[in-house]
Amino acid sequence: MNGRAIVSFLVGLIVVGILVGVGVGIYQAGVAQGVVDAGRLPAGAVVPVAGYGYGYGWGFHGFGFLGLLFPILFLFLIFGLVRAAFGRGRHYGPGWGGRGYWGKGYGPGVGPDAWREERERQISDLHRRLHDEEANPGTTSSSGPGSGTSGAAR
Repeated sequence: MNGRAIVSFLVGLIVVGILVGVGVGIYQAGVAQGVVDAGRLPAGAVVPVAGYGYGYGWGFHGFGFLGLLFPILFLFLIFGLVRAAFGRGRHYGPGWGGRGYWGKGYGPGVGPDAWREERERQISDLHRRLHDEEANPGTTSSSGPGSGTSGAAR
């Protein structure tokens, strides 16, 4: 992780902590107000109870937890329409796997086989250097990429 991601994460934690603190404070204020309101009624008084609204208990009850499905599908529909309106379509066009500027959608050194090409290049380079050292046994070349010293410093 870079420093910016860590700072963003910490700021996010602070914001969540502040929101949790505000929520707990509001909850505690509500409980305290409920205790005060409960003390206003005389002992043994009849407590009024709110009745049910019109139509509760009979007829259509909604979709239960599946009722959450329709708003989510509606959001997918809206975002899909916006995406289609701005030319992104179903993402079958140019891009990863499509036919882009380089023919198969990949630039030089990019794509699913780029690591193989780099590995083969490094192996052939190492193979060539080893044969050069065998041909010239008196000189030792330590100017390779992993040596840490240059050949001129010796």
